[in-house]
Amino acid sequence: MNISQSNKEALKNPWVWAIMLFVLTFVSMNAIFIYLAFKSPPNLVVEDFYERGKRYEDTQKRIEQEKALGWTGLLIVPTKTRVNQTQTYDVLIQGKNSAALDLSLVTINAYRPSDARADFSTEMTLKVPGMYTAEMEFTLPGIWDLIVVAKQGEQEFLVTKRVSIYP
Repeated sequence: MNISQSNKEALKNPWVWAIMLFVLTFVSMNAIFIYLAFKSPPNLVVEDFYERGKRYEDTQKRIEQEKALGWTGLLIVPTKTRVNQTQTYDVLIQGKNSAALDLSLVTINAYRPSDARADFSTEMTLKVPGMYTAEMEFTLPGIWDLIVVAKQGEQEFLVTKRVSIYP
């Protein structure tokens, strides 16, 4: 078999072999992609869409109730937090006209979006009127969502902040 570019027989020309190899690769890769698409569909349909819609409506009502309270909140976090390092987290919650609030319960919840097993919660203590504090230690590095839940009777107020914990 004499393979060269000057050969006029089709199966002995390297360009014909290259084109056939390209077409074969293209067709086989498309067949693999089609197989994988049917094997694992994208799950675009949410099974509990009605319950999610109700939760969204409840969340919207709660946001409107918080706005009606006129409370403001500021979560004060350390500038650089590392794993297994205990640090102080403060929250300042004020009522209308910047009045200090004496709340019945203030809790800080730490949620790790990538691992729900690492979530934890701590009750905050009154430092000065309107300011609550808690000592916290994170066991895993990454992004964490901090949500402070402040309650006074039936009234509830949330303060949220996303923080990064370094290794």
